Amino acid sequence: MNERYQFLVDDRVVMALREGDHKAYETIFVCYFPRIKYYIKGLLKSGGIAEELTQEVFARLWENHASVKPSVKSLTSFLFTIAYRVTIDSLRSKQVRESYYNEQVNQPGESASAEEDYMARETSRLVELLVERMPARQREIYKMSRHLGLSNEEIAARLAISKRTVENQLSLALNKIKGALF
Repeated sequence: MNERYQFLVDDRVVMALREGDHKAYETIFVCYFPRIKYYIKGLLKSGGIAEELTQEVFARLWENHASVKPSVKSLTSFLFTIAYRVTIDSLRSKQVRESYYNEQVNQPGESASAEEDYMARETSRLVELLVERMPARQREIYKMSRHLGLSNEEIAARLAISKRTVENQLSLALNKIKGALF
C-alpha cells in the first residue's frame, strides 16, 4: 500500500465501504490503486492495459462493496483476488481474439455472418447511448480516453483535475457500460 496513505485505511473505513460510503471507496481507491496496478503489471509483464484492468478491479469492488468482510486484511485479499481474476480473464480474452483473428485471416473470402455484424452494430449503439446518458464530466472524460486515446494524465492536465478523479470517473463509466452489456 502506498505508505503515505496507509494510515487512512482501517477497519472503520472498510465498514463504511460495506455500507456504501463513497468517501470510504475513494479513500481505498487512492490507497490501493498504485499497489493493485503494480501487481497487475507484474502478472502481464507489461504495463499497457494494467491501468484499465486496475480500474475494472475497483469497479468490481464498488459492485460488491456490501460483501466485503469488515477488515483491512480481508479487503486486501479481496482486491488482489479480483485483480488476479480480471488479469487472467483479460489474458484469456486476448487469446480468444487472436485465435479468431487468425482464423479469419486464414479463411479469406469468409466474413462475419450478418447476425454477427448486426450484434456488433447494436452493441456499439448501446454503448453510444449509455455514454450519452452519463453525467457531463464523466462523458467528457470517457470520450477523451476512448475516442481520443488520451492517457489519464493528459486528460487530467487538459481538464485541470486530479489524475485520481479521471481514474475514478473512468472506472464508474466502464462499470455502467459493463453492467448494461453483461
